[in-house]
Parts: sequence; C-alpha cells; structure tokens
Amino acid sequence: MLNLETALLNALLNRYERSRGFKENRSQQRRIQLQMYGGSKTDFSAYDIEDSSVRTAINEAAKKLAAQGVIELEWLRGQEGHILRRIALCPGALVDAYRRTGREPLADTAGQLERRLRQVQQASSVQWVCRYLQEELDFLAKNRRPRAAFPSDATEQNNWLAVLEMLGTQTPEQPLLERVFSLRCLGNSKAFEKHHRARLLGVLRKHLPLDTEEMSEEELLRQAGLEKYPEWFPLCGAVRLTWPDGRMLDMAPLKDGLQISAADAPQVQISYAPQVHTLLFVENKANYFDTIRKHPSPEQVVVFHGGCYSPQRGRFFQQICRAAGSQIQLLHWGDIDCGGFQMDSRLRREIDPRIRPWRMDVEQLQGHQAQAEPFSEAYAAKLERLLQDPYLQDSREVLMYMLQHHLRLEQEALLEE
Repeated sequence: MLNLETALLNALLNRYERSRGFKENRSQQRRIQLQMYGGSKTDFSAYDIEDSSVRTAINEAAKKLAAQGVIELEWLRGQEGHILRRIALCPGALVDAYRRTGREPLADTAGQLERRLRQVQQASSVQWVCRYLQEELDFLAKNRRPRAAFPSDATEQNNWLAVLEMLGTQTPEQPLLERVFSLRCLGNSKAFEKHHRARLLGVLRKHLPLDTEEMSEEELLRQAGLEKYPEWFPLCGAVRLTWPDGRMLDMAPLKDGLQISAADAPQVQISYAPQVHTLLFVENKANYFDTIRKHPSPEQVVVFHGGCYSPQRGRFFQQICRAAGSQIQLLHWGDIDCGGFQMDSRLRREIDPRIRPWRMDVEQLQGHQAQAEPFSEAYAAKLERLLQDPYLQDSREVLMYMLQHHLRLEQEALLEE
C-alpha cells in the first residue's frame, strides 16, 4: 500500500483508539472520521490545499481507498473532486484497516500487556512495584491503552517489565551496581541508564512508602536495590570489630573513626567498650565531623545517619543497635524540620523503638531562632500530619511550636556550639 494510503488509515485508527467508544469497549456505533479541511482546522496536517501536488496526491490516495470500500469521502461544496472536507471509515471496515496498515489492534496489545503486567505483579514481593503495576492495570482497564509515560514500543515495554520483574524479586539489602544490573537484566551495561533510569526514578518518587520529595536520585535508587557505587558507613568511638576468623579492630584510637563497607558490615561482630553509654545517630555530615572532632567523648559512639537511609544502611543500624544492648541509650540528632522528625519516626519504627531525639526540642529552636527559616502552608500541612504519628508523641511540643511560629531549623545552625 502506498504511504499516503497508510497514513490516512493510521490517522483514522488513531482517532478510533482515542474515542470514548473504544475506551468503554463498545461496539463501533459512531463514525470514525477526520476533518480534512474546514477553514483553518484539519485533523490531517499534511493536507495542504495551497499545495496542489500534495493535495492531489492525498486526494488520489483517498479515492483509491474509497473505491475499495474502506473509507467514505465528503468533498467541500463546490470543490467536488478537488478539496476533501471529511473522510470516514466505512462501517465494518475496521478489521480491514488494521490489516492494510499491518498494525496490531490496540485492543489486542492491551490484552497482552494486561496479562504481562499481572504476571510481573504476582511474582513481585516488593510493595512499590506492586503499587505501580496496579496503577497501570487500573488505567489500562479504564482506557484500554497504557499511560503516555509507559513505553509504546513493544521491545521497550518488554525491557521495562523485565526491569520491574527483576527489582520486584530482588532483595534491596543486597543491591546491585547499576551497570551490573543493566547487563544482567537487559544484556547491555548502559541500557538501563539510557532507557529506563529516569522512568524508574519517577515511579520510585511516587510509589515508595516514604516521603520522597527531598530524596536524591541515589537515595531513591538505593531503596530499590540499585547503586552506582558500593555504600560505606562512617562511625566513631570506642567500638571493637571482630571478624569470624578472629581478627579484631579496636576503633578507640581512631580520632576520626572509620568507614565500614556495606559488604563487610554483616560479617563483623560489634562490641562496645564498658565506658560507652550513648550511641548517637547524626543526620548531617558536617555535624557528624564537628561532633567527633570538637566534642569527642570516650562514653559516646557516633554514627553518621545520612538522611533517608538505604535498606543496607538500615540493616547496619539494626546491627549496631542490637550490639548496644539495654545499657546504652540510643539517640538521634537531626534537623528540626519535617524531614528530621520523619527520620526520627522511621528509626524508631524500623530500627529500634528505644531511639529518642536529641537537641530537637523547643529550647534549641528558641535558642537559635535567628537562624530558623519560615515555611509555607503546604509544608505546615505535612508537619501537622506528624502530630498523629505514634512514634513522635514525645515531640508534640516542638512540632506545635514550629506550627505556631512557622519556623524550622537546620542542624548546621548548631555547629558553633
């Protein structure tokens, strides 16, 4: 079939697949038609009545399709045979139109996609993957087409679902390097970054069961079990690390502490010196180094928290809290803002309920009010929701103060003390 004939039929099929009748899976009742010319409006932009060669070529293609009983023609009054006003798909010609274009009916591809989505969803044990796939299934059921953000090319659809399938069955506590994941999943070390990374970040930002608004791309991907480089966990204090083969490392002499890799951390046994009575998690790196350098204490072990912790870092936090036992108090020092208290809640909920906030109270906010920053009503709404968090009931006073004065304070404001 000539290209112009194919283009006309594809335009008609596009109109059909966008129609309400198609979305609602009704039998074809209304005519599927295109306005070729009507003043300044056209549904077929290639139809330029000022260009006689283009207009004539399209007219001839339309006439051939009409002669074969595929479409019906309506000419502009007084310009019969010269200027098309409308074309419409003949009743009963839908299947023939798909056949002539070599195009697979969207209804068929939607059914195939639905089956594949359900297959991946059923195999997944990861919450955000299941939530995203259910959203796609709901949209597909309502519209009989995937969302605009979903890959339209069949190969890219299969690759995207392969990404989700692998992430849905992977353990986030054992992440893969992005290039390794891409090679294993897609057969090319750069295919994930080139074709699917941005889409995955959007899905994670929407469907992770966390407040993702201020999370970096690296933090988002770590939640899914992907990383550009291996993760390291800084800590400082009188701690002894013992490996299964009996080798030991006493950290007490190290004034700046050390970093242990995510791969090594699960293998070591952690023990505290007898004088240690506090384990402190510090949110920001500047405050972490300020604490261990300007305020070192043999009675305190300091761990860099680092914002929204990954599943691997969370596992390390659990490990170091378990080793602390019941004699060591567990503290968290973060920003006096929405993010800081969300981290505090998450630590108690996921790591250890004994963890308590430190220097995150009304006294600190009042004492540094000159460095505090105002916030919007939208931010206040997020803060109000924290008042209902059962893990933050001992922080209600400072949360109420923040709401009353519309002020928040970053941890760095306390660096000079």
